[in-house]
Amino acid sequence: MDIILADDHKLVRDGLTPFLEELDDDVNVIEAEGFEHALKAAKKARNLKLIILDLGMPGMNGLAGVRQMMESFTNVPVVILSGTHDQTAILKAFNLGIAGFIPKSAGSDVMMSALQLVMAGERYIPSQILVGAAIQDADRPQADVQQVAPSPRSINGAINAARFDKLSKREQHVLELLAGGMTNKEIARSIDLQEATIKIHVKNIYRKMGVNNRVQAVRMVIQPDWCATSTTRLPN
Repeated sequence: MDIILADDHKLVRDGLTPFLEELDDDVNVIEAEGFEHALKAAKKARNLKLIILDLGMPGMNGLAGVRQMMESFTNVPVVILSGTHDQTAILKAFNLGIAGFIPKSAGSDVMMSALQLVMAGERYIPSQILVGAAIQDADRPQADVQQVAPSPRSINGAINAARFDKLSKREQHVLELLAGGMTNKEIARSIDLQEATIKIHVKNIYRKMGVNNRVQAVRMVIQPDWCATSTTRLPN
Protein backbone atom coordinates (compact mmCIF):
# COMPACT_ATOMS: atom_id res chain seq x y z
CA MET A 1 0.00 0.00 0.00
CA ASP A 2 1.12 3.58 -0.69
CA ILE A 3 1.49 6.23 2.01
CA ILE A 4 2.20 9.88 1.24
CA LEU A 5 4.54 11.46 3.79
CA ALA A 6 4.77 15.20 3.11
CA ASP A 7 7.10 17.34 5.21
CA ASP A 8 9.71 19.88 4.18
CA HIS A 9 12.24 18.56 6.72
CA LYS A 10 14.17 15.48 5.61
CA LEU A 11 15.04 14.57 9.20
CA VAL A 12 11.32 14.34 10.00
CA ARG A 13 10.65 12.15 6.98
CA ASP A 14 13.62 9.91 7.78
CA GLY A 15 12.42 9.56 11.36
CA LEU A 16 8.83 8.71 10.44
CA THR A 17 9.43 6.28 7.59
CA PRO A 18 10.42 3.31 9.83
CA PHE A 19 7.17 3.69 11.79
CA LEU A 20 5.11 3.78 8.62
CA GLU A 21 6.83 0.68 7.28
CA GLU A 22 5.72 -1.23 10.37
CA LEU A 23 2.06 -0.64 9.59
CA ASP A 24 1.94 -3.36 6.97
CA ASP A 25 4.15 -5.94 5.28
CA ASP A 26 3.91 -4.15 1.95
CA VAL A 27 4.23 -0.40 2.61
CA ASN A 28 5.54 2.00 0.00
CA VAL A 29 6.33 5.37 1.61
CA ILE A 30 6.22 8.20 -0.96
CA GLU A 31 8.01 11.28 0.36
CA ALA A 32 7.18 14.86 -0.61
CA GLU A 33 8.80 18.17 0.35
CA GLY A 34 5.79 20.41 -0.26
CA PHE A 35 2.06 20.41 -0.91
CA GLU A 36 2.15 20.47 -4.74
CA HIS A 37 4.64 17.60 -4.76
CA ALA A 38 2.41 15.66 -2.36
CA LEU A 39 -0.69 16.28 -4.48
CA LYS A 40 1.03 15.08 -7.66
CA ALA A 41 2.45 12.03 -5.91
CA ALA A 42 -0.97 11.14 -4.48
CA LYS A 43 -2.53 11.29 -7.95
CA LYS A 44 0.12 8.89 -9.28
CA ALA A 45 -0.13 6.42 -6.38
CA ARG A 46 -1.70 3.09 -7.32
CA ASN A 47 -2.86 1.94 -3.89
CA LEU A 48 -3.09 5.05 -1.73
CA LYS A 49 -4.16 4.28 1.85
CA LEU A 50 -2.90 7.20 3.95
CA ILE A 51 -1.84 10.84 3.51
CA ILE A 52 0.28 12.59 6.14
CA LEU A 53 0.69 16.35 5.77
CA ASP A 54 2.87 18.86 7.60
CA LEU A 55 0.57 21.82 8.25
CA GLY A 56 3.39 24.35 7.85
CA MET A 57 5.22 23.06 4.77
CA PRO A 58 5.51 25.13 1.55
CA GLY A 59 2.34 25.38 -0.51
CA MET A 60 -0.05 24.20 2.21
CA ASN A 61 -1.68 27.60 2.73
CA GLY A 62 -2.88 26.40 6.12
CA LEU A 63 -6.12 24.46 6.16
CA ALA A 64 -6.81 25.30 2.52
CA GLY A 65 -4.31 22.64 1.52
CA VAL A 66 -5.90 20.14 3.89
CA ARG A 67 -9.32 20.82 2.36
CA GLN A 68 -8.02 20.47 -1.20
CA MET A 69 -6.30 17.16 -0.45
CA MET A 70 -9.39 15.75 1.25
CA GLU A 71 -11.64 16.82 -1.61
CA SER A 72 -9.27 15.21 -4.11
CA PHE A 73 -9.07 11.90 -2.22
CA THR A 74 -12.35 11.50 -0.38
CA ASN A 75 -11.77 7.87 0.62
CA VAL A 76 -8.22 8.26 1.93
CA PRO A 77 -7.61 9.27 5.57
CA VAL A 78 -5.61 12.46 5.99
CA VAL A 79 -3.46 12.95 9.08
CA ILE A 80 -1.91 16.27 10.08
CA LEU A 81 1.64 16.23 11.41
CA SER A 82 2.62 19.53 12.97
CA GLY A 83 4.52 21.35 15.66
CA THR A 84 1.72 23.89 16.12
CA HIS A 85 -0.15 24.14 19.39
CA ASP A 86 -2.84 26.43 17.97
CA GLN A 87 -6.01 24.94 19.45
CA THR A 88 -8.25 26.79 16.99
CA ALA A 89 -6.38 25.48 13.95
CA ILE A 90 -6.45 21.93 15.30
CA LEU A 91 -10.18 22.04 16.01
CA LYS A 92 -10.90 23.48 12.56
CA ALA A 93 -8.87 20.69 11.00
CA PHE A 94 -10.93 18.06 12.83
CA ASN A 95 -14.13 19.77 11.77
CA LEU A 96 -12.94 19.44 8.17
CA GLY A 97 -12.83 15.70 8.77
CA ILE A 98 -9.16 14.82 9.20
CA ALA A 99 -8.45 11.34 10.55
CA GLY A 100 -5.91 12.48 13.10
CA PHE A 101 -3.55 15.14 14.40
CA ILE A 102 -0.09 14.01 15.55
CA PRO A 103 2.17 16.53 17.30
CA LYS A 104 5.79 16.36 16.14
CA SER A 105 6.74 16.13 19.79
CA ALA A 106 4.86 12.82 20.17
CA GLY A 107 6.85 9.82 21.35
CA SER A 108 7.27 6.64 19.33
CA ASP A 109 4.55 4.76 21.25
CA VAL A 110 2.03 7.56 20.71
CA MET A 111 3.01 7.80 17.05
CA MET A 112 2.46 4.09 16.42
CA SER A 113 -0.81 3.99 18.36
CA ALA A 114 -2.12 6.98 16.43
CA LEU A 115 -1.19 5.55 13.03
CA GLN A 116 -2.61 2.11 13.85
CA LEU A 117 -5.85 3.70 15.04
CA VAL A 118 -6.21 5.68 11.82
CA MET A 119 -5.42 2.67 9.63
CA ALA A 120 -8.12 0.75 11.50
CA GLY A 121 -10.66 3.33 10.37
CA GLU A 122 -10.79 5.33 13.61
CA ARG A 123 -9.75 8.90 14.40
CA TYR A 124 -6.82 9.88 16.59
CA ILE A 125 -7.53 12.93 18.74
CA PRO A 126 -4.65 14.14 20.95
CA SER A 127 -5.79 14.49 24.54
CA GLN A 128 -4.38 18.00 24.93
CA ILE A 129 -7.00 19.51 22.62
CA LEU A 130 -9.89 18.37 24.79
CA VAL A 131 -9.28 20.88 27.56
CA GLY A 132 -8.46 23.60 25.03
CA ALA A 133 -11.72 23.02 23.22
CA ALA A 134 -13.68 23.96 26.33
CA ILE A 135 -11.80 27.26 26.86
CA GLN A 136 -12.60 30.18 24.60
CA ASP A 137 -10.93 33.64 24.77
CA ALA A 138 -9.63 32.87 28.27
CA ASP A 139 -6.27 34.53 27.56
CA ARG A 140 -7.55 37.46 25.51
CA PRO A 141 -7.80 40.94 27.11
CA GLN A 142 -11.42 41.90 27.68
CA ALA A 143 -10.96 45.00 25.53
CA ASP A 144 -10.12 42.80 22.55
CA VAL A 145 -13.33 40.80 22.77
CA GLN A 146 -16.17 42.26 20.74
CA GLN A 147 -19.48 42.52 22.55
CA VAL A 148 -22.01 40.84 20.28
CA ALA A 149 -25.27 39.01 20.80
CA PRO A 150 -24.63 35.27 21.31
CA SER A 151 -25.47 33.11 18.29
CA PRO A 152 -27.04 29.64 18.56
CA ARG A 153 -23.60 28.17 17.76
CA SER A 154 -21.89 30.05 20.61
CA ILE A 155 -24.72 29.13 22.98
CA ASN A 156 -24.34 25.45 22.14
CA GLY A 157 -20.57 25.76 22.59
CA ALA A 158 -21.05 27.27 26.05
CA ILE A 159 -23.45 24.48 26.99
CA ASN A 160 -20.98 21.81 25.91
CA ALA A 161 -18.12 23.52 27.75
CA ALA A 162 -20.27 23.60 30.87
CA ARG A 163 -20.99 19.89 30.51
CA PHE A 164 -17.27 19.18 30.27
CA ASP A 165 -16.69 21.27 33.39
CA LYS A 166 -19.18 19.07 35.27
CA LEU A 167 -16.76 16.18 35.02
CA SER A 168 -14.42 15.46 37.90
CA LYS A 169 -10.66 15.69 37.27
CA ARG A 170 -10.54 11.89 37.09
CA GLU A 171 -13.43 11.78 34.62
CA GLN A 172 -11.79 14.44 32.45
CA HIS A 173 -8.61 12.35 32.41
CA VAL A 174 -10.54 9.23 31.45
CA LEU A 175 -12.28 11.15 28.65
CA GLU A 176 -8.91 12.31 27.33
CA LEU A 177 -7.70 8.71 27.22
CA LEU A 178 -10.91 7.57 25.55
CA ALA A 179 -10.40 10.21 22.88
CA GLY A 180 -6.86 8.95 22.38
CA GLY A 181 -8.30 5.60 21.33
CA MET A 182 -7.68 3.58 24.48
CA THR A 183 -10.03 0.77 25.52
CA ASN A 184 -11.40 0.57 29.06
CA LYS A 185 -8.85 -2.14 29.85
CA GLU A 186 -5.95 -0.02 28.55
CA ILE A 187 -7.13 3.00 30.52
CA ALA A 188 -7.39 0.91 33.69
CA ARG A 189 -3.84 -0.32 33.20
CA SER A 190 -2.44 3.14 32.45
CA ILE A 191 -3.85 4.81 35.58
CA ASP A 192 -3.70 1.75 37.84
CA LEU A 193 -7.42 1.20 38.41
CA GLN A 194 -9.76 -1.74 37.97
CA GLU A 195 -11.54 -2.02 34.64
CA ALA A 196 -14.87 -2.09 36.49
CA THR A 197 -14.00 1.29 38.01
CA ILE A 198 -13.24 2.71 34.57
CA LYS A 199 -16.62 1.49 33.30
CA ILE A 200 -18.30 3.41 36.13
CA HIS A 201 -16.34 6.56 35.24
CA VAL A 202 -17.30 6.19 31.57
CA LYS A 203 -20.95 5.73 32.47
CA ASN A 204 -20.83 8.89 34.60
CA ILE A 205 -19.14 10.81 31.77
CA TYR A 206 -21.92 9.89 29.36
CA ARG A 207 -24.61 10.84 31.91
CA LYS A 208 -23.06 14.22 32.77
CA MET A 209 -22.43 15.12 29.13
CA GLY A 210 -25.84 13.94 27.98
CA VAL A 211 -24.49 11.47 25.41
CA ASN A 212 -24.89 7.77 24.73
CA ASN A 213 -21.47 6.63 23.58
CA ARG A 214 -17.78 7.45 23.14
CA VAL A 215 -18.14 8.99 19.68
CA GLN A 216 -20.77 11.47 20.86
CA ALA A 217 -18.71 12.44 23.92
CA VAL A 218 -15.59 13.17 21.86
CA ARG A 219 -17.54 15.00 19.16
CA MET A 220 -19.14 17.22 21.77
CA VAL A 221 -15.70 18.33 22.92
CA ILE A 222 -13.88 18.74 19.60
CA GLN A 223 -16.87 20.42 17.91
CA PRO A 224 -18.26 22.87 20.50
CA ASP A 225 -21.51 23.59 18.61
CA TRP A 226 -22.42 19.91 18.12
CA CYS A 227 -25.25 18.51 20.24
CA ALA A 228 -26.21 14.89 20.87
CA THR A 229 -29.66 15.59 19.43
CA SER A 230 -28.25 17.35 16.35
CA THR A 231 -28.45 15.78 12.90
CA THR A 232 -25.19 17.41 11.92
CA ARG A 233 -22.28 15.02 12.24
CA LEU A 234 -18.57 15.11 11.68
CA PRO A 235 -17.33 13.01 8.78
CA ASN A 236 -16.27 9.52 9.90
